[in-house]
Amino acid sequence: METNIFSAYLQFQQLPDEVKSRNKIKLGAKIPRYDLTRIAGYYKPIESLKTNKGLVYVYLTETRGIINSPDQRRADRFLMAKESLNFSSVYLLDCSTPTNGNLIGYGNPNRSKTFGKDKKPNPFLCCKDDGFLFLISEDWQSIETLIIPNGYNTILGNAKALADGVYNEALATMRAAAKTFFQY
Repeated sequence: METNIFSAYLQFQQLPDEVKSRNKIKLGAKIPRYDLTRIAGYYKPIESLKTNKGLVYVYLTETRGIINSPDQRRADRFLMAKESLNFSSVYLLDCSTPTNGNLIGYGNPNRSKTFGKDKKPNPFLCCKDDGFLFLISEDWQSIETLIIPNGYNTILGNAKALADGVYNEALATMRAAAKTFFQY
C-alpha cells in the first residue's frame, strides 16, 4: 500500500472568458493567468497569496529574455504570484510524449528571505526545502501542483517517478480529496 507523500494538491486553471467577464478579470492578457480552483491538504504560503476577495492566482511566464542564465540552467517557465513573488520556476521533464495527457514539470519555492524592490518577507521561506511537481495539460489550460515536504533535493527523481506512474494512486487520492478553493 502506497503512502501519500504529498502534503497538498493545488489545481490552477485558466478560467473561461465568461467566468472572467462575470468576475471583472481582464480578458486577452499576454501572459496567461491561472486561478487556484481546487485544493487538497494545506500549504501555509497560500494564505499570504490571497487577494482581498480571497482568491489566489499566478501567471505563467516564459523565462527566455527575462532570466539571465545559460540555457542548460534556466527553467522553461516560472509562476509569478501577486506583487511579483516568484512562486516557482518550472523545469519541464525531458519526455518525448506527455504522460497521461500531461507534461511533467518540477520546481521549488523561492528560497530568498525577501522579495521585490521593497524587500518584503518571503512567505515561502518557511517551506524553502519543499519540492513541487507540476502536471500541465497539453493545451496549457491547467497546472496541477503537488507539494512534497522537504522534497527540494529529490524533486527531479520524484518528477521521473511521477512520469513513470509511481505516484498514480497518491495523485488519484489527492484529486479525489480536492475541494473548490474559490466560488467564481
